[in-house]
Amino acid sequence: MKTILNKIFLASAMTLSLTACSDFLNKEPLSQGTEAIVFKTPEHFEQAANALYNVEAWKNYNNQANYDSMDRNLDISGLGSNGGGSAPESNYQWDKPYSHIRTCNILLQKAAEYTGDQAEIAQSVGTAYFFRAWQHFYLLRIFGGVPIVDHVLDVNDEVLYGPRKSRYEIAAFIISDLEKAIPMLPQEKNIPADSKGKVSQEAAKSFLARVLLYEATWEKYVPTIGYDLDGDGVNTGAGTAKPEGYYSIEKMLSEAKRLSGEVIDEAESGTFELWNECDSLSYFYLFNIDDGAGNIPNFMGAGKSTNKEFIFFKKYDYDLGRGGINLSHTVATWQGSNISSSFGESFLCRNGLPIRISYTGDMKDAQNNPQFEGYDTFVGEFRNRDYRFIGCCMSIPDRTFWSSRPEDGRQLTETGKPYPDPVFPKNNDVYDSSDPAYSSTCAVFKPTLRNNSTASSYGSRKFLIEGAGRPSETESADYPLIRLAEVHLIYAEAICELNGGTISDEDLDKSINKNRARARVAPLTNALIANVWDAGWFDHATGKTICKKMNMLDEIRRERACELFGEGFRLDDLKRWGIAHINLTGQKLGHKILGTAYETEKANDATYFGEPCYYPEKYPLLYGIYEGSGPDDPDYGRSIATLAGNLLFSQRDYLSPIPRTQMRLNSQLKQNPGW
Repeated sequence: MKTILNKIFLASAMTLSLTACSDFLNKEPLSQGTEAIVFKTPEHFEQAANALYNVEAWKNYNNQANYDSMDRNLDISGLGSNGGGSAPESNYQWDKPYSHIRTCNILLQKAAEYTGDQAEIAQSVGTAYFFRAWQHFYLLRIFGGVPIVDHVLDVNDEVLYGPRKSRYEIAAFIISDLEKAIPMLPQEKNIPADSKGKVSQEAAKSFLARVLLYEATWEKYVPTIGYDLDGDGVNTGAGTAKPEGYYSIEKMLSEAKRLSGEVIDEAESGTFELWNECDSLSYFYLFNIDDGAGNIPNFMGAGKSTNKEFIFFKKYDYDLGRGGINLSHTVATWQGSNISSSFGESFLCRNGLPIRISYTGDMKDAQNNPQFEGYDTFVGEFRNRDYRFIGCCMSIPDRTFWSSRPEDGRQLTETGKPYPDPVFPKNNDVYDSSDPAYSSTCAVFKPTLRNNSTASSYGSRKFLIEGAGRPSETESADYPLIRLAEVHLIYAEAICELNGGTISDEDLDKSINKNRARARVAPLTNALIANVWDAGWFDHATGKTICKKMNMLDEIRRERACELFGEGFRLDDLKRWGIAHINLTGQKLGHKILGTAYETEKANDATYFGEPCYYPEKYPLLYGIYEGSGPDDPDYGRSIATLAGNLLFSQRDYLSPIPRTQMRLNSQLKQNPGW
C-alpha cells in the first residue's frame, strides 16, 4: 500500500477517457493529468474534471480486453471451473483505483483553495466527488473494507501505514460523496450538445441508488451464509465498525427507491428512454450501435444519436477513440458473453410465464406453457419466447446472423434485413456435394453433438458488431455503465425488499414492465403469477429442476438476470443475495437430449451427413447424460454440463484477497477471512 500510494503521489499520468460525444472528445485532448494543471480559472478545473473519466469498459484497468465483465464462467453463462486459488502477490484491481482517486483528491484540494466563485467550479467538483465514489465502490465490491483516501497523500501520511476501514465506513463515505455530488452536477437536459457524455445529476442519482441497493441487500442476506466476511479488523478482515448515523437497511432501500424513482420520472419527460429503434431486436442491437466512417450499425441504420437509454457510458469513436479489443472475433467464437442451458430455459414465454408450469405445485401435474413448442423439433423451444433470448442467442437452428468478421462472409452492407437469407440443404436424405448450401456462408444445418460436447449453452451474440466497416480491434460501440433499464430494476427490487416481497402492479408498470415490453413479454402482474408454479426452476442447492411457486422477488431477480446478463452484474448480484456459494457449486446440467430432436433427426452438414444428430456410440458427451431417478425425473436425459468437482467457489470468495505485497508493506492491513 505504501509503495503503491507513494508512486501515485510522485507520478500520476492520466489521459482523457472518451466519455462524451465526438465534439467533446475533440475539444478536450488531454495528455497529462490533474497534477500538470494550474488551477487558476474555472476552465482549469473543467480540464482537470475531464481527466477523471477513468472507468473499466471494453478494457479493464490493466489495459487488457475486459471480457470478464461479460459475466463469463457464472451460472448464467455456463460454468467450467472456479475457486481454490491463493492470494496473489499483486492485483491491478487494488492499485489502479487508488491512482484515479488521487486525481480526484487533487481537484478537490485545489477547489478548497480556490478564491474565485465556487459556483463556477461546482460541476467540476461534483464530478470529482462522483468519481471518487465510483473508485471506492469498485474497491468495496471486490475487497470489502479498504483504506479510505479522502485527501492528497504525502509520503508520511498515516493512511499509508493505517488499517483498513470497514465496509460500512466505506459505504458511508461513498454515499456521502454522491450526496455531495448530486446538487453540484447539471441535469442531463441542461448539458449542452457538445458536452454530452459528462456526468449528470441523473447519473449520480442512479449510481447512488445502485450503491444503496447493493449494500442494503448485502447486509440483509450475506450474514445468512454462515461465514464471517468482516473479521474483527485486528487479526483478519476490516472489522464491523459503523460510523455514527449509518443508514439502516430500510433507509438504504427507501433512498434507492426514491432516487431511482426520480430518475424514472425524469425519463418520462423525454430525457431518457429505452432504445427501441429496431423492432423486436432492439435489445440485441442496443449493445452494438457502431456508426461513423460509413459503417452500418444495424438493419435500421439507427446510430448513436438515437440512443437515450445510456445514462452514463464510456464513449468510443471510430476516428477519435476505438475500443481496441478483438471484440467481434471473441463474440462470434463463443468466447464473450454466453447463455447457459439453465439460464436460457429461464427466459419466459411471451405470455409472461415459464416454459413449464404447474397449478398445483406437484411436478406430476406439470405441463408445458401453451406457448412453448417443446423439443420435438430443433426450433420449437425458440418460438414465442423473450426477445432478449431470441435476439442474443447464437444457435437458433433456422437462421444465421450478420458479423463484421470478413472470414464469416456475412457483413451487414445495407439496411433492410435483420438476418441474412438462410441457405438450407435441398435434400436431407441424399448428400449432394454440388448443393450451394455446402459452400454458402449463410448455410444453416441441423445441430449435432460432437467433439466431446457438453451441450451446456446456447451461446450469445450480445455485443457482436455487424457492419463491414469495422476491421478487427476497431469496433467502437459505446459501453454502457448505467442505463435506464437497470434503474427500472433497482426501483422494483428496492420496493419489493421494502415491502416484504410484495410490489403493486402500478410500480411494476412504472419500472420493469417497460423492459419486458421491449422484449415482447407480457407485463408482470400480481394476478399473472398467483397460484402458478414454475416447474422448470433449476435449484442450484440440489442441482435439480424443481417446482417452485412463483413470487415477485424471484421474478424481479429473473428480470435482472435476463436484462443485464453479460454486463458485469451477475457475480455481484449472487453475492449480495447470499447465494453465490450455492449457484456456483454443484453439478450443472445442460440441454435436454433424450426424447428430443437430437435423437430423431439426422445430420445434414457435409461432415456428418446421415449420422444421428446425437450419436453417443461414436461421439459420447464429455460428461455423459444425467439419468437421475429414471424417465420420470424432470432432468432425465439432460447432458451433464460440468461436474461438481470442478466448482470450488466458497464463502471466502465473496471477497477477493488483499495482495500480499500490500500486506508486507503495511502490517496494519489484515487479510480477508479464509485467505
